[in-house]
Amino acid sequence: MDKEKLVKEYALAQVGAPYVYGGTGRPCTPLYRQARVKQYPRYESLIRDNCPVLSGRQKDCAACPHQGRKCFDCAQLVRRALQQMDVQLPSGASSQWLKGKWREKGKVDARTAGTLCVVFREGGAPMKHVGLCLGDGSVVDARGHRTGVVRSKFQDYPWTHYALPEPAAAAVKEEDAQAPRIEQMQRLLLMKGFSLPLYGADGKWGQETRTAMQAYQKLAGLPVTDCWDAVTLDSLMKGDLSLAGRVRRLEERMDVWEGRASA
Repeated sequence: MDKEKLVKEYALAQVGAPYVYGGTGRPCTPLYRQARVKQYPRYESLIRDNCPVLSGRQKDCAACPHQGRKCFDCAQLVRRALQQMDVQLPSGASSQWLKGKWREKGKVDARTAGTLCVVFREGGAPMKHVGLCLGDGSVVDARGHRTGVVRSKFQDYPWTHYALPEPAAAAVKEEDAQAPRIEQMQRLLLMKGFSLPLYGADGKWGQETRTAMQAYQKLAGLPVTDCWDAVTLDSLMKGDLSLAGRVRRLEERMDVWEGRASA
């Protein structure tokens, strides 16, 4: 099965699960919560108050909606999800941002919602919160003790940064095999005036190359895809579109219109 699909399925399966500060994906029980209280006494009231048993509202877990569910904090949910594609991350949102082996990272933009990536909210040291963007406009994150793990629209939460994980070993091999053709595409895009300011023609597939390629596809009237394909590369090689040429033709048409208007 596609490992990205495994990541998405794992994240979606946790929607509705409880949030416990320090929770690592273990089953939620009063004993497990008590252990987290000892480990993180600062969060004692939140951990206890949101447990029917520890708060004294119930005698046991029988009627608890979280019975049998795993519990997470925000960073551990992302950590466990990415383990499905053999990507290892440290604990803590800030540690993940600073120490994770990211392929690329930066501030979110209009394209982020359509990309499978990790998203962060700035405000801690330096990050306050982290979630998993599924690439379909939604994000799964362990939001807090009162809300648990939720799935929401990307725009409904103030995400500030994104990070793309390094591909797993098998994906690296496949990418290495495609590197010459990816580099060829990048060089052709640069020749036609499309910008690759951060990485240039490095032979690696990333958000920067995807954005430039999709811009070319739109201008050339090709299907817009998430990954490079032979049709787009063939179009680039044939010189079907020169950005400078299109600009010149547009300028020529405008000159004609201005001439007619003056007449």
